[in-house]
Amino acid sequence: MMKKIAIIAIALLFFVNIAEAQKREVRRANRSLNNVELSEALGHINNALEDESTKNEADTWVLYTKILMEISASEDESVANLVENPLDKAFEAIQKAEELDEENKNMLEIQQTLLVLSEYFFNAAAVEYNEENFGKASQLFFKSYKVSESFESIDTSTLYNAGLSAEMAGNIDDAYDYYVEVEELEYDQPFLYSSLANISSQRENTEEATEWIKKGRERYPENLDLIFSEANIYLTTGNIPEAKRVLEIAIERDPDNANLHYAFAVNYDQMSRDTLYTKEERQFAYQEAIKAYQKAIELNPEYFDAIYNLGAMHFNEGIALYVEAEEILRKDMDFKAYEEKEKEVLELWLEAQPYLEQAFEMIDEDDPNYEVVLRSLRELYMRTKQEEKIEEVNALWEEKFGSVEEEEE
Repeated sequence: MMKKIAIIAIALLFFVNIAEAQKREVRRANRSLNNVELSEALGHINNALEDESTKNEADTWVLYTKILMEISASEDESVANLVENPLDKAFEAIQKAEELDEENKNMLEIQQTLLVLSEYFFNAAAVEYNEENFGKASQLFFKSYKVSESFESIDTSTLYNAGLSAEMAGNIDDAYDYYVEVEELEYDQPFLYSSLANISSQRENTEEATEWIKKGRERYPENLDLIFSEANIYLTTGNIPEAKRVLEIAIERDPDNANLHYAFAVNYDQMSRDTLYTKEERQFAYQEAIKAYQKAIELNPEYFDAIYNLGAMHFNEGIALYVEAEEILRKDMDFKAYEEKEKEVLELWLEAQPYLEQAFEMIDEDDPNYEVVLRSLRELYMRTKQEEKIEEVNALWEEKFGSVEEEEE
């Protein structure tokens, strides 16, 4: 009988020793983590997770989470590559800890670890964002948000960052979903409505875009960016009167904003070319557009778009008058009237010249608009018969785009 008792005692001692050995692996993992010996810490915790006596303990998984977080943040590439997607695995690990912590003995430590984990995701997202890896940044910001959500904290600014990063990455569907969710949480950010409207416009849903802007304007009635966005929607849909009304409000509130005067000019520029308006209305719009472009340039002398558009307006008006003069000549053979029109045409083209030349001086040859500006300038010189200038631009054209003769064909 004594032998049997002795055998049982030895067996119990054997199992106790095994359990103690596995607990030692947890202690060693913790000690290695504290000493920032992350490779050793990972090895010890993996040993502990392979044994039944420790892998079903919540604190083992909490420690595993902490090790994974530190690995993710390591600047040592050999350490950072120890685990693939360490933060994702850390989130899985802390969820496993929550599952095992049925009596809430580790609740406080789990909550604190989740808080830190959300910060790790956020910091990783910020790094990707600063490196302009916007798609990856968006995913990490969203994961940071989901981690904070798991401990009942609603981090709306992080969710907004996820949407912003997705939008900058061109992932407009994800961006829209994130923005809608954050808007429903009443996040205080007026640009949110501009972004929602822009995405709706990209999806060719003008009605939805208008609704988002209206909602934003109701919430932020004094915000100039939203007023500007609303005007842009009206401009793109051809609703000139509404665009004019909104822009007048904006300019009244911020008269020194060159962008608003430019938008006002574009509004009238479009109206001046819209045959739905009478000739008198179009002429009025033409004059208003010129004044608004000039004001934008006065406020910002380096405003390329305003400078080029003003030159293009004068040039195109000259083309329209030239066509009109040709029709008069064909119809009435009135050479005097034709000559008078020719003088007006030449004046307009010469008025366009300094603006187009200035725009050309401002643009880099690698700019996508380089060809458009050079082509406009070349056509102006040809129509005004400025031979030396024609030779100059032809040389530039051939250097960049090839033979002038081929282009003319």
